[in-house]
Amino acid sequence: MTVLLVARAVTHHGGHDAIHRLAAQVSATTGVPTQACFLDGAEPSLHTALDETADHAEVLLVPAHLPPDRYLDTWIRRAVAHWRATRDRHPTISVSQPLATQPSLVTAVAEATTGGHTLLDGNPGPFRSPAWSQITRHRRQVLICRGPRCTAYGANQVATALNERLAKNGLGDDDVLVTATGCLFPCNLGPLVVVHPDDTWYENVDPNLAIRIVDEHLRDGSPVDGHRPRNADSSGVRSD
Repeated sequence: MTVLLVARAVTHHGGHDAIHRLAAQVSATTGVPTQACFLDGAEPSLHTALDETADHAEVLLVPAHLPPDRYLDTWIRRAVAHWRATRDRHPTISVSQPLATQPSLVTAVAEATTGGHTLLDGNPGPFRSPAWSQITRHRRQVLICRGPRCTAYGANQVATALNERLAKNGLGDDDVLVTATGCLFPCNLGPLVVVHPDDTWYENVDPNLAIRIVDEHLRDGSPVDGHRPRNADSSGVRSD
């Protein structure tokens, strides 16, 4: 059996590293191969992790989120169903009760309250930093959907390709502000990339199209393949 700890993305890489460390520690303690993956917004995705275990006899998914997250529980089932429907072979896949409902969690919290404490008496200056009172000067903002469906369709690879191409072209945050988002709604058209203020929506984006978006639209100012703003008429003028 192989165990996959399934988490949701967090806003900092340290959080992702913590899940990977937990998986390694579980594997060392139990002797059962264990790895971490993410439903949305981070790598490896649940689909990628399942691909890597496709030849295994049995895979157990453990929802790893505090507090209990019905979204995670629901979308694990949907993502697995999609994965099974799009693969020729697959192991037996089951899911455990979430970590958040395990009785031993009480023991972990109790140990935290009786363990070492760190006094919090720092300066509040960074909380009120003037830097967080300024709207950024970017010319364009790019939204990359990192929701569960777009992640299943390859949004992680799209984000990597787009960011690497921006760096290669010397385009920084003042030129293009890249923002990862949750669901942008037309999920079946994913992966989705949206360029503002142009209001241009790119559907079914793969890494090759992501590179073209950077080179043609973000660097040269010409939307790929004549993409027009959402709700534009045949002349390219917005109708709303």
